[in-house]
Amino acid sequence: MNKPNIGLLAALCLATFAIPVNAGFDDGQKAFLNKDYAGAMREFRPLADKGDAKAQHILGMMYDEGQGVKQDLAEAVKWYTKSGNQGHLDSQYNLGVMYAQGQGVARDDAASAVWFRKAAEKGHILSQFAMGRITTIGRGVKQDDKASADWFRKAAEQGHYKSQLALGQMYVEGRGVEKDYKKAMEWIKKSADQGHNKAQYAMGEMFREGMGVAKDPVQAYMWYELAAGQTHDGAVMARDKLAKGMKAEDIAKAKLLASQWKSAAPAPDAAAK
Repeated sequence: MNKPNIGLLAALCLATFAIPVNAGFDDGQKAFLNKDYAGAMREFRPLADKGDAKAQHILGMMYDEGQGVKQDLAEAVKWYTKSGNQGHLDSQYNLGVMYAQGQGVARDDAASAVWFRKAAEKGHILSQFAMGRITTIGRGVKQDDKASADWFRKAAEQGHYKSQLALGQMYVEGRGVEKDYKKAMEWIKKSADQGHNKAQYAMGEMFREGMGVAKDPVQAYMWYELAAGQTHDGAVMARDKLAKGMKAEDIAKAKLLASQWKSAAPAPDAAAK
């Protein structure tokens, strides 16, 4: 599991819309944007010491990423904890990751699950996805396919492409939900439409096998082609194997469809750290 793929700079920009601007925070933001990291720390630290959850979160990020300070994961955990205890969802998620990976703190799967759940129950997309994953394998929580499907659904309904694929695969396998190839196709396509190569490969498989749809080698080839274009080795092999039994004109049609395909705008994984 990885923390949100968003830098501190982006978090600072988002923060201006999330909290009323005050002199200390505003000055800290300006200092950071001017690469005056020491100045940024001077402004954010007093706010964090006074209990400002967002400033505490930013300090956690700075120590986590080594932005303007020497990287110190234990110090990052300290500030994320202060922020997370005040309900900051991204800090709670980051703590879930750090406890899961033993970063700055001893690995503790149960503690990781507690932090993920806190944020997930408030609608945090990545935490919902994380809960889906850990309940699938029973890491830090009781293994429960139904609960896993429920968590994946919550994130999938918010547009999280990995959760959409995971939920679709659960419908294919009948894990935690009744086996239903049509519902599987619906969720996997939502993920594939965002450009997720694993979902595109899965679409190829479903059209090749006729799972939830009529068998269609042209559509199967198109989806394999899209996934192969994103370095999915399995899709390359599946496409080339499928091509051996197709007419040249059908392959040409599939390639044209692939060239004309456009990805839907991908949904963000979550808010800034």
